[in-house]
Amino acid sequence: MKTRLFPILIVFLFFAFTNTFAQSPRFIIDSLKLRVQESLPSDQLANMYGELSWQFAAINIDSAIYYGQIAVKKAEEASDPKILAQAYSDLGSGILQKGDLNESKILYQKSLEIRREIGDSLGMAKSYNALGFIYQRKYETDTALDYFLKALPIFQKFDAQLNAAAVLNNLGVIYQNLPDYEKAEKAYKEAIAIREQLGDFRSAIGSYNNLGTIYKYLGDFDKAEPYFKKAISKSIELDDPMNQAISYRIYSMFLMEKGEMEQLEDVARKGLEVANRVNTQYEIASLETALGTSLNAQGKFRQAKPYLLSAAKNFQSQGSEEDVLFPYFELISVYAAIGMGDSSRFYSNLYQQTLRNKVEKESKEIVAELETKYQTELKDLQIAEQQLAIRSKNILLFGSLVIALALGIVGYLIYNQQKLKNRQLRQEGELKSALAQIETQNKLQEQRLLISRDLHDNIGAQLTFIISAIENLKYFEPIKDQLTQRYDTIANFTRQTITELRDTIWAMNRGSVTWEELSIRIKEYVQKAGQSASAITFDYEIHDRINPETTMTSAESIQILRIVQEAIQNAIKYSEADRVEVRIDSTGKELLVNIHDNGKGFTASEINPGNGLYNMRKRAEELGGSVEIHSETGNGTSVLLIWPAG
Repeated sequence: MKTRLFPILIVFLFFAFTNTFAQSPRFIIDSLKLRVQESLPSDQLANMYGELSWQFAAINIDSAIYYGQIAVKKAEEASDPKILAQAYSDLGSGILQKGDLNESKILYQKSLEIRREIGDSLGMAKSYNALGFIYQRKYETDTALDYFLKALPIFQKFDAQLNAAAVLNNLGVIYQNLPDYEKAEKAYKEAIAIREQLGDFRSAIGSYNNLGTIYKYLGDFDKAEPYFKKAISKSIELDDPMNQAISYRIYSMFLMEKGEMEQLEDVARKGLEVANRVNTQYEIASLETALGTSLNAQGKFRQAKPYLLSAAKNFQSQGSEEDVLFPYFELISVYAAIGMGDSSRFYSNLYQQTLRNKVEKESKEIVAELETKYQTELKDLQIAEQQLAIRSKNILLFGSLVIALALGIVGYLIYNQQKLKNRQLRQEGELKSALAQIETQNKLQEQRLLISRDLHDNIGAQLTFIISAIENLKYFEPIKDQLTQRYDTIANFTRQTITELRDTIWAMNRGSVTWEELSIRIKEYVQKAGQSASAITFDYEIHDRINPETTMTSAESIQILRIVQEAIQNAIKYSEADRVEVRIDSTGKELLVNIHDNGKGFTASEINPGNGLYNMRKRAEELGGSVEIHSETGNGTSVLLIWPAG
């Protein structure tokens, strides 16, 4: 599940579009089924079966794959490379929507190889776009972006506007995940304008969902919800169950974040019914997760369990290590609620192990790449030394035989040796650079392990609290008010846990973080604090003396963010203030973060410092700095974080 909760489907086009997209898929399918019964050449049959595969993709994935396989067989009989390339593409489309990313990638690569051989530029662009989508689903953003940027200029050159709109939509998803919401919104709106102008509402459905998701991330739920509803109604109007399943899944994620669990249950059940009819495994697993989450939140724990178990198994079979984390997380609290502590601990351990495996896998791949480069450079250096030794012996031998040419040979030898030495020095410099990169990567790994430890300690402790709190409820008298208050406490604590999890994963996924990215994260938190504490006015400012492009390590960024969050939470809970200000500045040598409230203040000697203050000071020490608390009764409180500028 992407975008840190659930992925946004990238709608893409594999075929040259005609006016047929305005017709009902079922009408086209019925017509084609009659035509393929006729005695026609293999090339015509291949095209018709391919079109059947494409049309069935909106109704039933298994049928789409079946007709795609027949299309490939007929294309092979026709011995026409262009038709065969298209048949591979048609089959790849069905298998991709089934959820098998690796098999579909193989088919699209076969299609791309054929199109390169025959010089089919437009067909190559379609393959680039499809491969870009696959790599986006596999979270390999750099490779996905490279393929999309290869496809876009070709479509624009051939004035293939619908295909260009598909790439714009895909690029919007890339920008969204960076995140650069302004560029993403612009790309989605351009894609929608093209598709609506040309009447391709079937593809516009995906752009509606994506644009709604952007507004959701910006916190404008009222602006986002109409786009999700429009996507669902349009897919129903076009009799497109595939897009219905996708749209229900995305709308479910929106309702989950909005906290409307009863409505989420209804939407998830409708979406799951459609997804099972189409048999698209990714949508089924995502909607099962959404339904299980809704039931869990409503206290229907035993009803939630089978959906979450099925979702976890489905994601595992698809090889989606990141998506499977979400049903694992929900199963921890489900098993705790029904009194199965061993199972709760099992899924807690499984959740943490899966997360660690993901981080370790990414780190090993980077280190292996650097090691390979180092070994290659080392072999080149050894070969150069051997060549130098052999050449020196040959020159000395010929020099002893031809005395008349001795001076010339010696001069040549000196020149050649110097040239080779220069090459050695250059290669040694490159080796040092490679070793420096390895050392840098090791430091990066240490930082990621630090963040993983932070994730383990915070989430582990908080989930233990949740389980303990639920167990203690069994000893309360069945008084409605008391139980309600206890459940609210647990729910609020769980939301805080999820927020901390997202912040930590955000930092973990970056080797370094710019001040601009951290500032956006702090600003989002301040805005959320303002929404939850409406009686307090929050003000955030970062001075222009701080270069927004200046970077810090991901570990440093999470420490700064945690200190700001703790200080704001303390102000909300204890200060009785009506204004809280967050200011970030620099003296050149030091960086300063000041969180000030105009509340009642306190006298330091009259309070007992708790874990919050201890944790802030501990995090400041890891930054190489300190936290200073200034407060007077009646004059508010200031929390000042100071650490050296890097």
